[in-house]
Amino acid sequence: MDHLDNFTNTQMNLSSNFNTTNITDFVVNNSTTTEKSLLYVVPGPLICIFGIVCNILNLCVLSQKILNDSPYIYLTALAVSDLTLLTISFIHLVSSKASGTFIKAFYDIYIFFTTANIFFNSSVWLVVVLTIERVLFVTRPLTFRPSKIKARWCIAIVFLLCSVINIPRFFTYKITTAQIDHYYPQGTAFRKSELFYQVSWFHAMVINFVPFVTILVTNSVLVYGLHKARKERVSLHSNQEHSIKADQTRLTRTLVAVVVTFFICTVPSAFVDDPIAYSLFGEGRTWKDYIESPANQMFIHISNLLLFLNSSLNFLLYCSFNKKFRSATKSFFAKTRVCRRQTRLERQTSDNDNSSGSKRTNVTRL
Repeated sequence: MDHLDNFTNTQMNLSSNFNTTNITDFVVNNSTTTEKSLLYVVPGPLICIFGIVCNILNLCVLSQKILNDSPYIYLTALAVSDLTLLTISFIHLVSSKASGTFIKAFYDIYIFFTTANIFFNSSVWLVVVLTIERVLFVTRPLTFRPSKIKARWCIAIVFLLCSVINIPRFFTYKITTAQIDHYYPQGTAFRKSELFYQVSWFHAMVINFVPFVTILVTNSVLVYGLHKARKERVSLHSNQEHSIKADQTRLTRTLVAVVVTFFICTVPSAFVDDPIAYSLFGEGRTWKDYIESPANQMFIHISNLLLFLNSSLNFLLYCSFNKKFRSATKSFFAKTRVCRRQTRLERQTSDNDNSSGSKRTNVTRL
């Protein structure tokens, strides 16, 4: 563990290095400032704003009665998790001018670093649980019955367990002051210990490798199920049976699209956590030299942008691959237009009543 002991945090600047298992601490040197701005600080808030809007739309559409099946409950929880993650990350990104204040240091350590990771980890496992449910439904259509109550219990357990496994993050950084009224996060003794190294690998297994392997297997089963369903569709005689089968096929197709996007956007983040990245790619270099290298910083920024993007695209995927969701979206906007029209008519009626009332008052006075 010499490489951890050699690392010092005397000038540590907790920058925008969010990934599935850790926000990496490093010294921002002049050679990487421009790359960081171009790759991370500039597009990062824009992606977050786009994702926040899309996830709000997700929640509005998914709240409609037509989308009340068990899978849509998971998608609602996923939208809540992604929305919270993007909101926390957006505040972190746009508050860079407040660096050095106690509030900014506190927010980065105890809100961004801990809470954002909890919600991202929850998003990962919500996708895993949903894929497992879909696989059970595809492989055991006669015996397995999805339940909304079971879905809510699974969601609660996912959030609870992801909160528990992220408890060590609260002890990873502390607020330090280098001069009067200048505060910054600094790694604790735990951050440089053997235990932290082991915890990092545990997080990597639970949040990265186990979900990735599970998703690869389950997604293969779902793709095969879609192929089989396409063949069986021809032999269906009942319109009701055909409608039910088609609806379930749309759900499965939507989930496959979500999983493929998730896999592409999150795989790079599995290798950017400091201890893991150094173990895999830092051979022959000191810890500090590798962590501060431009290539490592560039990799971190790109992987973080992909994470933000992954949390932002689900609304577009639902609209692209799920006809029922598209219909619900059109219905939502139609209801919104009707409500706005009614509100406008009520205002006009109220204004007319007020104007006619004032005229009658003036006539009486005359």
